Amino acid sequence: MPNARNTGFTRRLALAAFALGLAVAPAAADTLADVAARHKLVVGVEAGGTGAIISQQPDGKIVGLDAELSDYVAKKLGVELEMVPTAWPGIIPALLSSRFDLILSGMTATKARAEKVAFSVPYGDASLVAAAMTANAAMTSAADLPGKTIGVLLGTNTHEFAKKYGATLEAAGKKGLTIKTYDDIPAMLVEMANGNIDALMLPAPIIGGYLAKRPGQFRLIDGLGDKSWFAAAVRKDDPTLLAAVNAALDAAKADGTLAALQTKWLGKPTEGIPAVLDLK
Repeated sequence: MPNARNTGFTRRLALAAFALGLAVAPAAADTLADVAARHKLVVGVEAGGTGAIISQQPDGKIVGLDAELSDYVAKKLGVELEMVPTAWPGIIPALLSSRFDLILSGMTATKARAEKVAFSVPYGDASLVAAAMTANAAMTSAADLPGKTIGVLLGTNTHEFAKKYGATLEAAGKKGLTIKTYDDIPAMLVEMANGNIDALMLPAPIIGGYLAKRPGQFRLIDGLGDKSWFAAAVRKDDPTLLAAVNAALDAAKADGTLAALQTKWLGKPTEGIPAVLDLK
């Protein structure tokens, strides 16, 4: 049952959803109505090893910043939370086929993805950085990247960024990048430890989580020139659900919950999060 603290929020949200529903096709409000009817918000996550953002423990429990943020959103809606682990390459297709209501799982908002899904307000810094083994003296800064072999996750914006970054190096008369793709982060870490890749690229907070867990093992390499943001994703025909998620995320920012969760999982709150996305 929704607690008393959230009752006012839920009623205001319901009124807003109803008002918005008058201006769109009737089917547009179905998902939010379904969430309320089943008393459950179903969130798609990739929990195969994204560290502090979201991961799955040996006992099956899903933990991390986005897991707790999903729980906060569900409580704001006055419903229970169910998280559905899904392989990253198939997570958007699974959303579009209605396997779950939204994605809240360290997803970087990109222009290409925005052609398929609708993004919420941003809630975290997803800017890309690299990391190498501390013992690798040949990889100490971004200046060492030309000619190196880089690991990235398959089906992510990092893969596209790495290809463009390599092309930029070549256009500047430098050696490009050899890019290897992987299904999950643990596989990349093993490959890097074995010397099969020189470095990997991931969003800064994800790498930060691994640096915190394994102090002294990895070297952070920034200065790649990327600036991007995490956001939740819903289907494009779910404007009322999107409004509900945005209201909950804005509430998390306003009441200090988001900053507290970022401090808990990332070591400090994220500064400079824009109010809205600007996907160029």
